[in-house]
Amino acid sequence: MPLLSTTYCSVADVQRLFSSAGVTDYADHDDDGVADTDVVEDCINQATEEIDAYARQRYEQAKLSTSTLINRWCTVLAVYFLCMRRGNTVPQSIAAETERILDPDDGLLVRLSRGRYQLPGVPLREDLRPSWSNLTIDRRYPRSKTRVVRTNSSDSPTKLTRDFEEAYPSYE
Repeated sequence: MPLLSTTYCSVADVQRLFSSAGVTDYADHDDDGVADTDVVEDCINQATEEIDAYARQRYEQAKLSTSTLINRWCTVLAVYFLCMRRGNTVPQSIAAETERILDPDDGLLVRLSRGRYQLPGVPLREDLRPSWSNLTIDRRYPRSKTRVVRTNSSDSPTKLTRDFEEAYPSYE
């Protein structure tokens, strides 16, 4: 599988962290003595999407790709996924760094997504405010119906974007 259009590390980054011999040992699935680039690229894609799941809520992908810290995290995660690919043991240093990044209780990515950690030198997305629609209960009907009120609560103009989703879920 080719690399995603935007990834946060490269095959060279993975080789620099894990060594060319290490990458070959873990990614040579056909035993020809050469690392299968598709295997390494799959691990890089997986690491990139793992980071995106946490970081894209608060940061734009173009800005994330410029961060050296995100590059380091993606490289560590790609090496971790490469080691786990065929059930190999993960080196202790990589496992400890991965735990620091992905710990579900207080990992760096969890803290990043919750706003308790900020990436140095990377600006937050322009508009972090949630969007919602005002709702009202229409009591004229025998069963109370929830209706979306399209107008704002005030007549003042706003620069906020709004989703105009036409298909509303029916809870009947």
